This record gives sequence, structure tokens and C-alpha cells, in this order.
Amino acid sequence: MTTVLDPPVKAPPLVGEERFLISDVSWDFYVAFCEEIGERPLRLTFSDRMLEIMITKAPHEFYKTMLAKLIEILILELDLPVRSGGSMTFQRKDLEKGFEPDECWWIEREAEVRTKREFDFPRDPPPVLAIEIEISRSLVSRVGILAAMGVRELWRHNGRRLRFSVLQDDGTYRDRETSLAFPFLRPADLEPYLQIDDETDETSRVRRFRNWLREQRL
Repeated sequence: MTTVLDPPVKAPPLVGEERFLISDVSWDFYVAFCEEIGERPLRLTFSDRMLEIMITKAPHEFYKTMLAKLIEILILELDLPVRSGGSMTFQRKDLEKGFEPDECWWIEREAEVRTKREFDFPRDPPPVLAIEIEISRSLVSRVGILAAMGVRELWRHNGRRLRFSVLQDDGTYRDRETSLAFPFLRPADLEPYLQIDDETDETSRVRRFRNWLREQRL
């Protein structure tokens, strides 16, 4: 007698974003479009007359939010002065580039932007650290824009693993084993708290990370 086993059920592919591309867009149209739609659940990226409109899905927001929570714990436990930028819009008319990071922070040079309500780039310094969730491939090079803006450190998560990348003198990002902002920290130290299918609630994960961090400091 032959027993027929059902084939293993594969998990559906992770869908983190929907992306749309509009070509031959002027800088003035891009700026006016940003102002017209105001507060919205979208990410707009502009470069080389290309405008990408990204709608984020639950997995994208999960990784973004969890990473931001872990970074905030690092900042608090290490008692670092910081200015948070969230997903604010960065625009450089001189470069004709604009984007909205998933999250960003000023750590070094924080005092220069502490009381800023409006930013004037490139006169004001860029954030030193940003998060980029890239479950799907961007239709416009968001990483290239971050480099052009001068964001020194980039944490990138593609739905499977976390990478720390640091801006080089040639204008490209290179992966490194430890964070530049937090030199003792490796991507592997954070990945246990970023499993989307883990049934542990987020509060417990953050508390567990805080306890781990305190042990490292001792």
C-alpha cells in the first residue's frame, strides 16, 4: 500500500509595498504634488525626473516600527542626545532629488537641529542614521538618494535579514559587521526581535532587548 503525502505548504511571498512609477516629472510638479496631498500613507521618491509612489503594507510597517523601537531603547539606555526625523520629507533642489526615509535620527550634530521647525538642505546637516525597508525593489534608487543626501549610516531590512551599511568616500554604501552609531552592535544582535511570525508580543520583545543591552553594558 502506498501512502501519498500532501506536498508541504509554502508560505505566501511577503508583500511589503506596492510601487508605481511616473516618468518625465519636473521638479516643480514634484514639490507641488507633495504640498497638495499633505499628510498621506505614501512614500514619495523623486530622482532624475522619475517619481515613485509607494504604498506600504503591514510587513513594511512592522519592520520599520520594530527597528525604530529598538533604536529608541539604544538611545535611552546609552543616554544619547538625539533629534528624531521620522519619515519627514527631504528635498534638495540643487540635486533635484527628494525622498522620505522610513525613520531617521540626528545623533552627531544633534544640537544644530534641536530646535529646527523648517530645514534648509544642504545648509542643515543630514541625519546620521536612517532605516530603509526594501522588501520589494525600489523603482527609483532610494539608496542612491540617501547617499547623495549624505546620510552616513543606513540600516536595511529586506524581510529576511538586516544589514548595516556606511557611506564611503566614493558616494556608495558598504556593509559592515557593526554599527557606526553603536559600535558594539551587530545585525545578528537585533534579528531575533524582528521575526514577523514570532508569537511574542512587541512589548515583550523590546523588554527582552533592553535586558540584553543592559547585560552587554555590564
